Amino acid sequence: MARHKLTEEEKAARRLSKEQAFDTVAKCLKHLSFAELEEVVALSLRYKKEKIGKEELRLIKEKEVIEQQLQKLKELDAK
Repeated sequence: MARHKLTEEEKAARRLSKEQAFDTVAKCLKHLSFAELEEVVALSLRYKKEKIGKEELRLIKEKEVIEQQLQKLKELDAK
């Protein structure tokens, strides 16, 4: 499956949208109380751990597939 190459304009638009999203979040964080900030930090840590967990599962599954392919190749090589 080929990936779509982005043009320079598309790259600039993506960069700009990411920067705008960050600016919006930063502006909104200024108006939160300490309790609300602690809650936001806790949620962000939870989402980060979930993302890392999903990535670990994906890598484990990929490793198992590679090990199975390697085992098949060893069996074919032994014949």
